[in-house]
Amino acid sequence: MHLAILHYTKPPVVGGVERVVGEQARAMEQLGWTVCVFGAAEREVFRRRLEEGGFDAVIVHNVFTMPFDLAWTRELTGLAEKSVGVCWVNWVHDVAAVNPAYAEAGWDEPAPKAIDVAVSNLRAREWAGVAGKRVDEIVVIPNGVDAGSVLGLTERVGRLADVRKLWGSDLNLLQPARLVRRKNVELGVGLIASLRDRGVEARLIVTGAPDPHQADGRRYFEELKGLTEKLGVEQQVVFGGEESELGHDDLRSLYALCDGLFFPSWSEGFGLPLLEAKLHRLAIWCSDLPAHREVMGMAAHWFEPQVGAEELGDRMANWCRTDEWLLGRRRIWREHDWGWLCKERLVPLLQAGIEG
Repeated sequence: MHLAILHYTKPPVVGGVERVVGEQARAMEQLGWTVCVFGAAEREVFRRRLEEGGFDAVIVHNVFTMPFDLAWTRELTGLAEKSVGVCWVNWVHDVAAVNPAYAEAGWDEPAPKAIDVAVSNLRAREWAGVAGKRVDEIVVIPNGVDAGSVLGLTERVGRLADVRKLWGSDLNLLQPARLVRRKNVELGVGLIASLRDRGVEARLIVTGAPDPHQADGRRYFEELKGLTEKLGVEQQVVFGGEESELGHDDLRSLYALCDGLFFPSWSEGFGLPLLEAKLHRLAIWCSDLPAHREVMGMAAHWFEPQVGAEELGDRMANWCRTDEWLLGRRRIWREHDWGWLCKERLVPLLQAGIEG
């Protein structure tokens, strides 16, 4: 399928709608659509391509509802009226007719022959009133975000997030540590299984590889892998350095991606990840050690390193279900991801419009 996306200007111009246009285009391309983005300066090229039958669908962002280039608005309204076999979408971010800042424009443009999509229920109500339509005739598809881009994830971490389904999990925990026994990694493996049994889909990312300075490191790693298989959490526990060392940029990306630091060491002289996690605003779950208390004071969820995974799972599951910041972050992952929005909401809408 061939899709055209129109706005007054387009990336790399910086702006809210321009960002939406760029991310929407990338998401649709990843779904197999051929996408062309046009700004007002390319109207002649767009019209020629349209008349040659180059597009199955056209999404127009704001040009049908804002007065910045009324000649183009009227031209597109006419093209939508006479286009045969093309699905037109009027994507409403703003409505000049109800905005006092644009009162001088004296908006009296007719509603286009198009499917109306509004970015919120508010905009749907406003456009319905202007266009003389029922509110339930306006489809609401909220703006999305490309989370990987917003968070600045490296290619490696972005790929890891996709493969291990980190975007869809209830909780992502990070343990920045080499695989040595005093890091108590097995508690995290058990915790992930415990959370699963409590209905929480969680992931644990352990960054380090077996310590090359300790002969026991490889043996410990194999024991941990065996434990993940025994508990059935091979896909939920990620050993990030298994294939090769993670770089500093990868580690920063993991801090940005994850929801909490899990640091259950049996012993530490300091605990540098506690500081890093605090700077990244992660929730901190760590063992109650003198060094950790010295670094963190009271700003952590404390537990004894010998705590059982079941007891810790009860505490963490309750936190997952009640922490407003965490719940809000999950909602963004699930309801405002451009890939999901395009696949589940936009593509079916376009396909129905093309077939109809």
